[in-house]
Formats: sequence, structure tokens, C-alpha cells
Amino acid sequence: METLRRALRIVLPILMGFCQVQSTSAQSDSVGRKVLIGFHPVVGSNRPQTLAEVIRSAGGQVDHSYHLLPVVLATMSDETLDSIRSRPEIAYVERDRRVHATAQETPWNIGRIGADRVWAAEYGCTSGAGIDVAILDTGIDADHPDLSVAGGINCTGNILKDGSTRRADWTDKEGHGTHCAGIVAALNNSLGVVGVAPQVRLWAVKVLADDRSGYVSDVIQGLEWCVDNGIEIVSMSFAGEFSQALGEACDAACEAGLLLVAASGNDGVAVGYPAAYDSVIAVSAVDAADRLAAFSSVGPAVELTAPGVDIRSTYRDGGYASFSGTSMACPHVAGVAALVWASPSLAIHSAAGVRARLRATAEKLPSLSAAQVGYGLVQAEKAALPPAVVDLAVTEIRVADLVVRGDSIDVMATVENVGNRNCAAGVTVTLVRKGAGAAIGTKKTTESLSPGASVTLTYTWDTTDVPAGVQTLTARHDMADDDATNDRKSVSVTVRAPIVDIAVTAVTGPASVTKGNSAQIVVAVENVGDEDVVEDIAVSLTSDYATTSDTGDDVVIGTQIVRGGLSVGQSANLTYTWDTRGVAAGVHTLTARHDRSDEYSDNDSEGMPLTVAGASSSGVIIASIMPRTVRSGMPGSIIIRGAGFVDGAKVSFEGGEGPPPTATSARVISPNSVMARVTVADDIRLIPTVWDVRVTNPDGSSAVLHEGLAVQP
Repeated sequence: METLRRALRIVLPILMGFCQVQSTSAQSDSVGRKVLIGFHPVVGSNRPQTLAEVIRSAGGQVDHSYHLLPVVLATMSDETLDSIRSRPEIAYVERDRRVHATAQETPWNIGRIGADRVWAAEYGCTSGAGIDVAILDTGIDADHPDLSVAGGINCTGNILKDGSTRRADWTDKEGHGTHCAGIVAALNNSLGVVGVAPQVRLWAVKVLADDRSGYVSDVIQGLEWCVDNGIEIVSMSFAGEFSQALGEACDAACEAGLLLVAASGNDGVAVGYPAAYDSVIAVSAVDAADRLAAFSSVGPAVELTAPGVDIRSTYRDGGYASFSGTSMACPHVAGVAALVWASPSLAIHSAAGVRARLRATAEKLPSLSAAQVGYGLVQAEKAALPPAVVDLAVTEIRVADLVVRGDSIDVMATVENVGNRNCAAGVTVTLVRKGAGAAIGTKKTTESLSPGASVTLTYTWDTTDVPAGVQTLTARHDMADDDATNDRKSVSVTVRAPIVDIAVTAVTGPASVTKGNSAQIVVAVENVGDEDVVEDIAVSLTSDYATTSDTGDDVVIGTQIVRGGLSVGQSANLTYTWDTRGVAAGVHTLTARHDRSDEYSDNDSEGMPLTVAGASSSGVIIASIMPRTVRSGMPGSIIIRGAGFVDGAKVSFEGGEGPPPTATSARVISPNSVMARVTVADDIRLIPTVWDVRVTNPDGSSAVLHEGLAVQP
């Protein structure tokens, strides 16, 4: 092939130049014969100009040049042929021979090769999707309702149609190509017939004219187009005489990665060409009784056989017809090759691999010889599907990582058919705990499982008598299958002893209250443990009875009893009334605490701050100040909250040591809020100083928040 590439690089410039020179005279000079000229690499002193001059002076013309191999199609007189045969550049000169379709009449279908079983989802579900198959023939009926044609090219006809990809130019007017196309890929659509691989991308490469014959040059052009357009499989239902150029073209296409399939021929004698080339799979024909068709050509080149007698398939003008011939056998093999190439289970993605698979899986026909059927009858089911595997696997066990002893736990085990054959219903799946005397449970599947299908079984695990610690659960099935390594699956679960835990979860109430009034406080308690508590639970609410500068003993506001305890997850809200008569003004911390001894003490109590504001006959109340601390020499803003503030209210400070802070820009935001800017003299202070905060309305009414603002040095 490397020699061909070198020749291609050297020879093609000669050919292209010659085409340009002869473009005018070619229209008027039709005298001569069409020949295929193959070239050796150009050596010595033979120059491209010399070759062009010899052909031009003889009145010949170059009709087509190929870049797949160093061959050209030319029209020239016998004298010109004689003059160039002896030139060292010329490897051979041969007549552009005709090839002929090999169909005969009569019908039957493709069930013999088992293609329909390959399409079924339970066996792999491959119908050839994603594979490109080219039918090199009389074209394909582009409008046939039972075919989906991706596109095509016309390699026959005059210069205006040659190389055209228009539908009108490659559509089939004779019917032979449409019949072969239907055997490969008639749609699985309840119309007419169905092909071997109904989901392939089908391409029409018209290399035969409407009389079912064509030229080797057209076939070479078609093969070249297939290489350039990434076609994987080529089906050629025609035969002719030996051609070195065609053989080289087939070899080049094979080396480029294409799988070539051809009919062996219908003369009942030797295999024709291109089937007889080593790079092509030669296909003979048999009938429904596995007898060799009387017309089938045979010989050592035959590689496979396929149904070729009484085959019903698509036909021109949207119709259907029945024919017999190796032409009908050939597309069966092309279709099975597409199924193999597209099979997700096999992952065979090369022409050589597919060809080897077709050979290895062919059905032997003992009554027929290798010269008649080669490796045997092509078998779609054996070729496109992996070997039968029955395999049921336990793929998953779902259970909580941590469970509490005494609980009943759901455990779910999933079994899946990971083989490629059905699994019958009634498979027993047992769940056990390592070290236990009895199984947790036993379940049976209630329906058959197709490949890829699964079912999940649910078990109830009573952990009352299970020791605390890490436990191992294992699910296993009892079906004998081809792979015992996945018949069971285990999972680890931690079992812990139950926890007793009562928590005070919230203490809520007003943010402030005027001294002398009562405040309603609500305390929430909840059983956040794992065990019910049936004893009474006492919950006390206390106040620290403290201001910012004085701490004293906690004072019990009240005690409430939760009668009968709390079950797991249950909560209760307890309401307390705090009478603030005799309570000092300031911020108090209220704390709720229960008396139950349990596993965790960090949630046994909860608190909240509540501000008690001094009483004022004027109706002015200060409830709180924010922030409560400022630094010496660093001005900042404070917000005072309370009630009864009116526009023009002033803020002042008293009761501390040293120069008091000054409040400027006091502004009443609402009757409940005053904002002011505070400035503290930048003198040297060794200890913090605490100041009472007073708000005075224009009418003289005021209120004081004792020890409301602290000044830090």
C-alpha cells in the first residue's frame, strides 16, 4: 500500500494536467476504447510531461482519475494503447469491463439467520444503529416507504451526472439495488418486509446503470467515495471478470478499514469478481432447506453462504418483489456484519474483527463443502450476541448506617439480572446476620427478570436482642448461575444502646418589661433521646436577680411538672408568669432547667435575657440600649429603645465617675426609639466606668436606665 501511496503522489499530477489539456478535444473525439491504466512509481528520466504528450498526440483523453489508488480511466485508440503499453511507468492496461447484477425471481424471509432475535431487548437490542452501509448497485428508491436512505452518489452516466449526489441521480429506476437495500435495512415499521439490520444508515452508491450493468471504473469511483465518506460496510451484488485495477481498489478500501461483501456469482461455476479478491467476503446462496442454490458460483474463494432463493424485499416505485440469486445472499451478510459492528456487548469496532466474528459463528452445513459455503451459513444471533450467560447478582443492600437497639429496621436487598438470558421467577433471597442462629427473613422473586431488570425485596429486622456494636448483614440468593461470585452481598451496620436525653430546647418571652408588671415566659422541653421517659419531669425557671454591677443568688420564678414524662420525639410547652415587683431594673437572665438525670447534660438548660425597665409616672420608659459599651475617645452612635419618646427628646448620662459622655444629634426615630451620637472625652481611665442613661422629653418627663452604658478605657 505504501508503494501505491508513493505512486499516487507522483502520478496524479500527470493525470490532472492531462485532463486540463484535453478538456476541449474530449468533447469532439469519441473514437477509441475506455481502458483502466495502472501506474508504477515514476522513475528515471520519465517525466509527467512526456506521458501527457504521448497520450495527447494520439488523440486520447483522461476520463477520470482516482486518488484511492494510482489508476485512471482513459479513452484512447488502439494505436495509442500500443504506444504506451511498453512504457516503464505503466503497470497494466485493461479494458473497462462490465459487471452485471445476479438476481433471479422467487420469495422467502430472513428468519433462518435469527436476525429478529438480535433486535429483542432481552438479548442485546442491536439493530445496526450508527453503522453506515453502502449498497453499490443500481441505486436505491429514495421515496420507498419501507426504506430510510441517508444519501448517495451517482457514479454512472454522462459527465453532468457522474459524481452527482442529487437524489434524482442516484435513485433506483431498475429495482435491483432497492431489493438488495431492503434485505439489509428495510424498516421495522409493520410495512412490507423487514431487513436484517433495520436501523443502519443506508447509502445508495449507483455504479450500475438501469440495465443492471456498469463499468469497473464506476465501481472504483464508488469505493473511493465510500472511503472518503467513512462508510463501514459495502455490499456489492454484482460479478464480472478479473480486473487488476478493481482488485487494487478493493485492497485499498479494505486497508482503509472498510468491510467489503460481494455476491459469488450466478453462473454455477467459478466465483466472479470482486467476490474472488482476498479483501472481499465472497457469499454463495442456499435455499430454505439449506441446499446450495443451483445457480450459485462456488470455489475456494467462497467465505460464507446466506439465503438467496425466493427472497421477498423492497422494489422500485415503492413496491415489493421476490428474487433469487447470490445478489440476494450478499446483503444478508452485510446486514449481519452491521449487527455485529453495532453490538454494545461485543465492542468489535473494526472490519477485521467483524469478519473474524462472522467466520467463527457461521453455522456448519454438513451436507455442503467448504468450496460451496465456506465457513458456513451466516448466523446473526450467534454473531451479534455474546455467549449465553445466566447470571443473577445481589447488587445492593440498603439499610441505615447506625441503628438503635430495640428498633425494627427496614432492610432492602436488590437482585439484578446481569446476564443476557431471562431469569425465572421464584428465586429465594435470604437475609442473615453474621453470628445469629436464625435468618432475618426469606423472600422469593415473584416475576421473571429480563437482562438488565432488577427487583428490590424488603425485610424487617427486629434489633431487640442484637448486641451493641458493628453487625454484618448478608443477602444471598439460591439460584445456580454462571457466576457465583456475585450471588451474595454484605453490609456493615452499627447497633448502639438507646440513649435517654431530655432537652430544654427554647425559652421565649418579651424582650423587656416595665418594673412592676408581669411577663409571660414559655419553656419548651423535648425528648431527643431513643427511649421513652415515663416518670414526671420537673422544669424550674429562675432569674439571676442581677443588674450589670450586682450579682446575687438565682431566684426561682416557678416550677412546672410534665406529668407522665415524654415519649421519644415528644415535646411540651410550659408557661411561667414572672411578677417583676421588687425586681431591680436592668438586664436579667432567665434560665430554665429540668431535673431529669440523662446521658447528655449540655442541653439540660436554656436561657434568655429580659430587660426590666424602671417605672415612670410620665409614661417615658427605657427598656434597653444598644450598644451597651463604648470606648473612650471613640465617638459612636447608640439606639435607646423603650416607650413615650417625643421629638426634641434629649439624652444625657449621670451617676458615673469623671467627665460624663456627651450625646449630640439626638433624634426620635419612633415613640419607641431614640438615636444619639455619643462622644467620650479622651482622658486616661484605668478602669471601666458605668453611667446611667436618661432620656428627657421637652415637657420634662424622663426615664432612666440605670447603669445602661459602660465606657471602656
